[in-house]
This record gives sequence, structure tokens and C-alpha cells, in this order.
Amino acid sequence: MAHPDIFYEPAKGEKSGLPHDPFKSFVIPRPIGWISTTSKDGLDNLGPYSQFNNVSFDPPTIMFIGHQSVYKRRSKDSVVNAKETGEFVWNMATYDTREAVNASALETWDDEFPISGVSKAPSRVVKPPRVAESPVTFECKTHSVIRIQGDSLVGHSDIVIGRVVAIHVKGEYITPDGLFDVLKAAPLARLGYHQYTAITHVFDMKMPFMPDDDVSGNILGGETGDSDATLYKTRDHRSEDERRLEERERNAKSGAQGRIEGTEEAAAEEFRTARV
Repeated sequence: MAHPDIFYEPAKGEKSGLPHDPFKSFVIPRPIGWISTTSKDGLDNLGPYSQFNNVSFDPPTIMFIGHQSVYKRRSKDSVVNAKETGEFVWNMATYDTREAVNASALETWDDEFPISGVSKAPSRVVKPPRVAESPVTFECKTHSVIRIQGDSLVGHSDIVIGRVVAIHVKGEYITPDGLFDVLKAAPLARLGYHQYTAITHVFDMKMPFMPDDDVSGNILGGETGDSDATLYKTRDHRSEDERRLEERERNAKSGAQGRIEGTEEAAAEEFRTARV
């Protein structure tokens, strides 16, 4: 027998009636923010955050959210370090690194790198180290930290926004045609409860206005050749009626401008004749 439909209003304190809060099970899949930081005292830290995403790509900007630490009764170490030092690194979590990602979730006062069994790779622009096993890493400068008050201690959230200042990509994950090999990387993503998933299947589906030869999906422009924005602007998406209306308006404006110019010329000629 199917479960009846559910409706509830969390803002009024209502619950779903299910054994476990399903909210995070609906917003899926969520990429993982595997964040490495260095404290102001020089201690390295590594931890996964399942509420992570890009904020903008021009300039490249990302964010991760850390809930209040119940263990330490304050903001998470990654948040504190990113706020105090102004730097952090995002490391792509993959299926191959899943055990290390999970191990780094342990709240401790020690360096999580050796606990997780991953190696450190030096960054070039910021101080925090990168996860050497990650196919892609972003070096970031902290842009801002926003506190969202929760209904409970653990509900307090800190949104850390960072500007991506340097990007590392391992060459083995670049395809012959210059694309990132998603299937080879198999990025890890968080679901609800204790569930995770990894990308094992992809398919292409272009937006209607995309040129046939476009592969990037970046409508604001690529790095080489004609930008996608230029290609988009050169394609006429108006209906036939819209094109005819615009043509009539353009002709009307042109005719009016011609009449104005003709009147001005006649007036000037009359003025010159009068002076003679």
C-alpha cells in the first residue's frame, strides 16, 4: 500500500511524520565540499561539507556551509580557519577517495590528513595544503562569512564564500578533445541519511538556442575562439511577426529622421538665401 502524500510547514514547527527528517534527502545530489584549511597557529585541517556549490563562474566563486560543532560548541574548524586566515582549498571528492572523505569527517583537534590517509600537496597561492589524490583542487581566498541563525544549536550555519584564485587539474583527467573526464573522476555526491552516490552515467542535452558545435554549455563565453555569447547573439530567435514589426519600426524611424534632416537643410538654405 502506497504511503499517503505528505504536506507539512517547517516554519510552523510541523514535522513530516516520517521516522527521519527527509529535508536533506530531497535536495540531491549535493557535491561535497572537501575543504582543507590551516589555522592561524599553523595546524592543517581537512573536512567534508555536504552543503557546497559554486556561486558564480565570472569570477569563479564557491561556497560551503558549516553547521555549529556540537563537539566543540562553536563554528566548525574549517569555518574558523577560513575566516581568521582568509584562505581555504576545495578538493574534489571522488569514489576512490570516499573512505578518506568519510574519515576526515571526524571532529578532532588534530590534523585530519594523516587520519584520513591522504597526502598533502602544496598550494601555490594560498597556505593550506591540497589533497594530492584529488583530480581537481581550487585555491580560494575568503570573500565573506554569513551566519544563519538556526532553531537549535546545531542549526546555526555559517556560509563561507570564497573567490577561486588558482585551479589545479591533473592531466590524466583531460580527454583528447580537452574536456574534463567526469566518468573517470567519478565525483562523489551526498544524498540523504547515510547515502552517497558517484557519477557513473552522463548524457548530453543542449538548450534550444545552443549552436550545434557547442560543447561547453557556457553561454557567457569560452576561453578560445568566438564566445558562446557572440554565437547566441547572432542567432535570430524572434518570430516572423516580431521581425516584421521591428523592420517597420526601423523604416519608420529612418523615414522620420530623413524628414527631419530635410527640414533642417531647407531651413539652412532659406537662412543663407535671406542673408544674401
